[in-house]
Amino acid sequence: MTDSTTVTETVLIGQITDTHVIDPSDDRPTHVDNNQQLRDVVASMLDESPAPHAVLATGDLTDRADPVSYEILVDILSPLADRVLPLPGNHDERDGVRAAFPDAPWTDADHLCWSTTVEHVRIVGLDTLRPGHHGAQCDEGRATWLADTLASQHDGPTILAMHHPPFESGIAPMDRYGFVGLELLHEAVSSSPPDLIVCGHLHRPAVSTFAGVTARIAPSTVQHVALDLAPAHDARPLAVIRDPIGYDLHRVSTDSAGRRSIVSHIRYVGTGARPVVATD
Repeated sequence: MTDSTTVTETVLIGQITDTHVIDPSDDRPTHVDNNQQLRDVVASMLDESPAPHAVLATGDLTDRADPVSYEILVDILSPLADRVLPLPGNHDERDGVRAAFPDAPWTDADHLCWSTTVEHVRIVGLDTLRPGHHGAQCDEGRATWLADTLASQHDGPTILAMHHPPFESGIAPMDRYGFVGLELLHEAVSSSPPDLIVCGHLHRPAVSTFAGVTARIAPSTVQHVALDLAPAHDARPLAVIRDPIGYDLHRVSTDSAGRRSIVSHIRYVGTGARPVVATD
């Protein structure tokens, strides 16, 4: 039992992912209104109490990486002010993301990795983009940067954020694109493990482990990939489904004895249901 005199420091980290903002003049079918659904998510996040200290945006921020879409993305996210910490996904382009978020703590390199501290929580953003491919990559340069960053002195908890999950989901059409350099990532993470890994890309929530660390995928703000666990040799075409959209809230706490806890919640948006007081 926790001593009643123990002081606990709590930080709330929001996470949105796979927002796929699109130029309204694009006439391709998108199944849902990507832009409006992100607006709904931002409105919900602004209504959080307590408010998140930071908001991770873990990739596929736009659908086609065009300048208009990045302008719209920045406008939709503007109510969250300087709390947004972005990462590129396979639908993004590095130059577009860097230009849209010039004040992000980008490292001085071609890749869009970064590291920052929010209150007592260190958040490390790993760029897993493999330009021209849907799949992920961690090359020697990024692996070295990550290993050095994770090994640097920090007294609080650490969250590692990236777009692509470092594990297979069992959904064959999504897993087929692979993760080049996964062994380099495993070595970097194993050398100085973070407390949690958070990802996107899959378009549905899932949890696994990687290098002994819990790795969590947040839900998309647009449509979800349908859950189909048929083996690869019997895989059906990729399908999407209008499951409830939402975002993750990671509650990070450290008490005065140094004990750390991270609890992740999904906030569902647009279900039409409101909380009611529970009765015995």
